[in-house]
Amino acid sequence: MVDTEYKQLVDLAAMAGKIMLENGAEIYRVEDTIRYILSVSGLETKQAFVLSTGLMISLGDPAIDAITVIRRVENRGTHLNAISKVNEISRDFYMGKLSLDEAYVQIKGLQANQYPSWLKDIAMIFVSAFFTGMFGGNAVDMVIAGGVGFLLAVWTWLTRGIRMHGMIRDFIGSFLVSVSAAGFLRIPGVAGHLNLIIIGAIMVMVPGAAITNAIRDTLHGDYSAGGAKILEAFVKAAMIALGVYCGLFMMGGRLV
Repeated sequence: MVDTEYKQLVDLAAMAGKIMLENGAEIYRVEDTIRYILSVSGLETKQAFVLSTGLMISLGDPAIDAITVIRRVENRGTHLNAISKVNEISRDFYMGKLSLDEAYVQIKGLQANQYPSWLKDIAMIFVSAFFTGMFGGNAVDMVIAGGVGFLLAVWTWLTRGIRMHGMIRDFIGSFLVSVSAAGFLRIPGVAGHLNLIIIGAIMVMVPGAAITNAIRDTLHGDYSAGGAKILEAFVKAAMIALGVYCGLFMMGGRLV
């Protein structure tokens, strides 16, 4: 490899690691993927230090100047298919099935959103309805939960282009869920279970996968990243619960 290829290799590793972090991968999985990509260089020093908010990569050898990059990760979510795709591409590259240029193009293509926003909004409506049914709600509860999910999708769409802290967005979203659910049940002739409707609707917001990954990181020995993820997940859950409580308090209702 020449110097430009080493730099492209480091960029490839950084891009792959950033995509994995943004989509909810465990810290050890990100570090392993980066090290596998860098090992193709055959150089002596291949280091990756990853936190939940960023990563640092260094590639060096006595024969060349060390190459070091730092990437900040601001947006984090859960997208397991993107993680799987990065693993697949990096594995093929490590085994020689893909060239450096081919792997770079494929990884860069993953940065584009796989699913359109409108499809996610529609899925939010159906997920809210079906979770309500799974928790024991009847047909009326599911229809109301779908209506609540629609309002939640509208809120998500309105705030998509606004730089708003995720905790505030979750608080207002859960507040909207409880207010709208209680409002629907106040329509004359409409009877349903408020608790099941709210629980089903907020399931699209609950950070279940984030808590699981945080525990996996902690058990793997990444205590700083695991502790940070656990704290973030539980604060998010607390904000969701607070939003539901404030909405119920304003509407004068309670979960029964």
